[in-house]
Amino acid sequence: MLQVNNINVYYGPIHAIKDVSFEVHPGEIVALIGANGAGKSTVLKTISGLLRPKTGTIVFDGHDITKTDAHKIVRAGLAHCPEGRRIFLQMTVIENLEMGAFTQKYVSESDLESIFTKFPRLKERRRQIAGTLSGGEQQMLAMGRALMSHPKLLMLDEPSMGLSPILMEQIFEIIEELNKANTTILLVEQNAGKALEIADRAYVLETGLITLSGTGEELSNSDKIKKAYLGG
Repeated sequence: MLQVNNINVYYGPIHAIKDVSFEVHPGEIVALIGANGAGKSTVLKTISGLLRPKTGTIVFDGHDITKTDAHKIVRAGLAHCPEGRRIFLQMTVIENLEMGAFTQKYVSESDLESIFTKFPRLKERRRQIAGTLSGGEQQMLAMGRALMSHPKLLMLDEPSMGLSPILMEQIFEIIEELNKANTTILLVEQNAGKALEIADRAYVLETGLITLSGTGEELSNSDKIKKAYLGG
């Protein structure tokens, strides 16, 4: 579904992403793990068209999207749920969800009901101003907004950031449920233990380079990963 081929990304003179290649197959949860500043968010921004690679290609669903505008990438079926949620704080929950459907011809009531089924808390708060929601509710809203575009592939950037352990567990359960309902997921997550628990496959990014890859189970059992990320 997604092939990232030898992309190199720069911030001015800084070489942030160095020959990164990986792939995501239909129906998978693929995790990209690494420390703060490793380049994980930069990879997602490059895939979604917010940044441009200097070299390399990105192929989504059989089409080269390397130079495609971000809104056209969303329309093609790739949604990006950004780090920090980036919801519209002054708008209501339902208005945020409607914004997520900007690529659709109209906002479908059945789509809204589908989101409310997945996130019952949002239904209770549908008329509430988004900025007044808790951190966990805001994360649910950001995910719900992304799902309104009917993505084939959902990219989640640090969905557990800043959440309590109980809310973090809920978010990971929701990610697994979304995947079981046929949404392919690329997950960027600093909580390597939880990410590897649910991932089919994973890649480790260190200072802009992919240094390890394997199944979630293989990396969970790797001594290097245990020492660097799992406190082993």
